[in-house]
Amino acid sequence: MIQSDRNFDDLTTRFARNIYGSAKGEVRLAIVWQHLLQTVPQLSAGKPLRILDAGCGLGQMGLRLAELGHELVLSDLSEKMVEETRSLFAEKLPDAEPQFIHGSVQDMHADELGQFDLVLFHAVLEWLAEPKETLEQLLTLIRPGGDLSLMFYNRDALIFRNLIRGNWRKAESDNLQGEEGGLTPYHPLTLEEVQGWLDEWQMKVLSRAGVRVVYDYMDRKMREARDTDEVVRIEMKYAQKEPYLHLGRYLHLIAHNSAGASSGTPAAR
Repeated sequence: MIQSDRNFDDLTTRFARNIYGSAKGEVRLAIVWQHLLQTVPQLSAGKPLRILDAGCGLGQMGLRLAELGHELVLSDLSEKMVEETRSLFAEKLPDAEPQFIHGSVQDMHADELGQFDLVLFHAVLEWLAEPKETLEQLLTLIRPGGDLSLMFYNRDALIFRNLIRGNWRKAESDNLQGEEGGLTPYHPLTLEEVQGWLDEWQMKVLSRAGVRVVYDYMDRKMREARDTDEVVRIEMKYAQKEPYLHLGRYLHLIAHNSAGASSGTPAAR
């Protein structure tokens, strides 16, 4: 049983090289960014929003939002990730004044931080010891009428990938949980499961997209031969269409706090 949330202090350099600095990382960032701008037009309206990037990683998404003039709070459990994000902002956007927080989501509370117009929670949920409970607490940081941008590792895509690779025993075992300290997420999640939580908490899902619904299934040589912009174009064409969105390595949901809740558990607000 997983006892603690995953801290990536030990893998910051590897992440920078193999994920954030790779073509698959570029594709992921581009798809999530385009989907976010399409679904939350206020981001491009010229009025600064207050935004929390919880689990900010190396800060690429936060930087893009800051470049649009928004007020950013960036947090991560990994101290090294926070320092890398701080360095990125110092280099690329030295006049920005984001707030950096080294700590867990569970330690962030609305009475200290206030509430936000938009909360990002990207590729974090699947690494938590208690994903549902942590997400429920995070929602208390979203103001009434605010939005959540949630991306998580897709369990159904993991099963499908094992099936087409011939790892049938693994796919059928129903044991897809990674080991503590490893690189396989602790809790790959299904769309139905997470959307059920959001429905329970009166968070209205505005839009859904699969992230890398095509790229991850292409032959390696074919991936290398394709231009990244063309890959993103074809990904965006199918990312929100049935049944393709269910094949995304990640799923990206954008949900609206329609309950008007501000404190306590989301379901009771």
